[in-house]
Amino acid sequence: MFFNFAQPFVFPPYWLNKPVRTIDKDTPLPSAASVRTIDKVHDTDLYTSELLGNLYQCPLAIKWEDEANWWQLPFDPIISVSGSNSIVRTDVLRMDNSREERRGTVKEVWSQQDYQVQIAGMFIGSNGDFPENDMRKLRAYCEERKVIEVMCSLLDVFGINRLAIESFDFAHTPGYENQQFAIKAYSDEDFSLLI
Repeated sequence: MFFNFAQPFVFPPYWLNKPVRTIDKDTPLPSAASVRTIDKVHDTDLYTSELLGNLYQCPLAIKWEDEANWWQLPFDPIISVSGSNSIVRTDVLRMDNSREERRGTVKEVWSQQDYQVQIAGMFIGSNGDFPENDMRKLRAYCEERKVIEVMCSLLDVFGINRLAIESFDFAHTPGYENQQFAIKAYSDEDFSLLI
């Protein structure tokens, strides 16, 4: 569902309550390696947790693995990164009815899930023309059954350089020369199945 504010843009309700921070070449984010090496005195955990789930407008370039050239999206999209862990919880039977024993469950094994990445942006045609070329190019990336490589300073913080696109949306956008898009993707890593 989208709200229309009688402007040439359509905004999802999620954007209404969250500020959008802009990232550009003048205000780069630290790389994933530097975030891990800074000690607790500098509130590294707080900084990294602030990046999760927030909206950032920053440059994004994409390509397939076998392509030589990157395609920089014409207007910097808004990107959000979310993460989660899988935890196996086991209930423990109490030996007696005393209240002094440990409550809760035993957490046996946990692993980190894929990062969920949401990308939202807009194509604007030049001279009032429909942005057909940009739409066709993005559609090809979304529909191809390949992982795409990404280059983005926000995604670099989380060590994300490959994405698998799960869903995409070209929503109704007022104005012939405007077209909004939204992509939901998951981080991908190269695994060697043969040891």
